Amino acid sequence: MLGRFLGSELAAVALRALGRLRKKEDLDSDEEYAVERLCSWLLRVGGADPLLDEVLDETQREFLLSYRLPEAEADSTPGGRQRLRNRQYILPERLPRNASSAAAPTGNGGGSGVNSAGGSGSLPSLPEGSACGCETPGRGCSEDAEAINDPALQEQLQRLEDWESFDVFRLAEVTGRRPLQAVTLGLLRRRGLLARLCLPEERVRSFLSDVEEAYHPHNPYHNSSHAADVTQALGAMLAADDFASQLSDLEQLAVIVSAAIHDVGHPGVNNDFLIRTQSEAAVAYNDQSINENMHAAAGFKLLAKKENNFLSRLPAEDFRAVRRLIIRIILSTDMAKHHDSVEDFTASLRLWGPDLRAWAPDKRVVALQLLVHAADISNPARPLRFSSQWGRKVHEEFFAQGDKESALGLPVSAICDRGRASVPQSQLTFIEYVVRPCFSALAEFAPNFVARVQPHIDEAQRFWRRQQLQEEQAAAGASPAGRAADAAVGRGGEAAAAGGEAAAAAAAAAPPAAGAAAGDAVTPVAQRLQQKGPLTNW
Repeated sequence: MLGRFLGSELAAVALRALGRLRKKEDLDSDEEYAVERLCSWLLRVGGADPLLDEVLDETQREFLLSYRLPEAEADSTPGGRQRLRNRQYILPERLPRNASSAAAPTGNGGGSGVNSAGGSGSLPSLPEGSACGCETPGRGCSEDAEAINDPALQEQLQRLEDWESFDVFRLAEVTGRRPLQAVTLGLLRRRGLLARLCLPEERVRSFLSDVEEAYHPHNPYHNSSHAADVTQALGAMLAADDFASQLSDLEQLAVIVSAAIHDVGHPGVNNDFLIRTQSEAAVAYNDQSINENMHAAAGFKLLAKKENNFLSRLPAEDFRAVRRLIIRIILSTDMAKHHDSVEDFTASLRLWGPDLRAWAPDKRVVALQLLVHAADISNPARPLRFSSQWGRKVHEEFFAQGDKESALGLPVSAICDRGRASVPQSQLTFIEYVVRPCFSALAEFAPNFVARVQPHIDEAQRFWRRQQLQEEQAAAGASPAGRAADAAVGRGGEAAAAGGEAAAAAAAAAPPAAGAAAGDAVTPVAQRLQQKGPLTNW
């Protein structure tokens, strides 16, 4: 392995850069990276190897063993902070396919480095040829299972493409609230993208670490767990149906990276709030998809750091293509564009059919946009034990925005009004007029996935209808008229309540359209949605 590295162009660049380094001349990013890799090999073999003796003289060896790249400077990226001296990573390096246990890194590099308290050790970089830096993409690149000592982490990574059993809340717990790194890197490895595109894994890990740090953990909903959940949802979609085989490696890379960074630096308030408060971001982006523009810009600002830029070795044309895709995908996650996205995809599907190879090249992005958008709004399509948690979390964030609006003397948005908004009603509206149309549009394109999630959407709708009924009964019982009526009718009131429960159960079992026709409490909101489009608060 070392011999192959020393014979590579990367090592040749490093050796050429040594003379410039010793003259204290500045290196470009490729030269710095090449020197980093040579240093890494030197440290890995303890500075002693016959092959190195043929390449480095004693002075060069001593210089490299003491060499350290300068620390990255602090920047103003939302949520970003100065890079720590010892970066904390979640997933360990991958061992070569035929490596013996004796060849495994020493110290904490052989395990996850994560304990139940959320601590993590600094992990060594990936050996050349394992998943990046190899001269022949896809050859000599191992995609074996992770060398992970933490059973809980390993369990979640094994479920990375499973819709029902993957638990992002558990993953956040076992990774010390850093689930996004584990999910994104795990998917890039599993889909073979690191190997085939020869992406430098050390930079991928550094980038994801900075991205995760830039998500605000105090947001109840728009935090790195949400980003990890969306990214895993996308991975499950790619694994469930044949359309993934119709995507190029660059398109797969674009959708996975888009999902990971689609909400980076989210301020916990919606675009309307930013406009009404005349925020700096609203001015910068002319009141257009403010949060989404900021997320895309923040993601690429983090990517621009030398230690993070894992796309720097792509051909310039490929890099521009990936960048365009990622920006267009992230901008399409603006809920104000929901109806247009669904209609554009449906029209393209009707024109060209479900095989992406027949789609016009400039229209393929429409499918990628809807895939990531569907993953972004897929909370109600999760098993109920997860979807109910997400439903509460998103409304916690709405109510926090309402508190800010009230404190600023602004009219409180209806969905953000802690004293008046109904969580069950809002969730029912979201499911009926946002989630269902989106997944229905995907049914022909991704039939296996849609068939898998449909029962969960139905279950979520029944759950929130039950919650809505209980809410209405509690409100009726709390009113003076309600208490007087209960006292007057006695057991008759109990019978009426039982009848109400039966009616709710019947409505839940009926098709969605029947429930709306029967006069659900969501109807007034639904009428407004049909007139004005979806709630942009999501």
